[in-house]
Amino acid sequence: MRNFSIAAALCGLLGLALPAAAQQPAPAPAGPTSRANLILVQTAARPDSVLVGLRTYLVNNGFVPDTLDPVRGLLTTRVLAEGELLAEQMKIRAVRTAAGWRLTGVYLMGGPGGRNFTAFPALNFGLNDAPAKTAFRQLDGAAHAIPGGTLSYGRAKVPFGAFTKWQDALKMPW
Repeated sequence: MRNFSIAAALCGLLGLALPAAAQQPAPAPAGPTSRANLILVQTAARPDSVLVGLRTYLVNNGFVPDTLDPVRGLLTTRVLAEGELLAEQMKIRAVRTAAGWRLTGVYLMGGPGGRNFTAFPALNFGLNDAPAKTAFRQLDGAAHAIPGGTLSYGRAKVPFGAFTKWQDALKMPW
């Protein structure tokens, strides 16, 4: 009889604990990982509505669309080496893949006298005001403009380096 009462008490405690565990709030979505340089957005939205949302966000933030191809699912922004704002010196590339929309960014930094430029990937690394992180925040803002999107962050191998001509680096998809 004693064993039965202990078993009944344990079942009662477990019965009370299970609903409490089921009511726990869902974990918050993970933010960008350190050194992330690409964003993958999964959405059920149609490609044309994704492109409209991206284009609207980018134009409202000073970017100039360069390529807008709804058939291939591609959007890129124009880069001006003479530009003074980040939006003028940054290329955002959004392309539709089987896994979702893949967003990457490249920004230019000028050398002494504003003559020689080097292209760098938008990267979630460094101080908050660092150029790479500032560019990544612009990329992240564009990713959040995709309707109904679920974001995940990753790191891809960048096919260019400091000695690559910036014009060539802007043409390289990664």
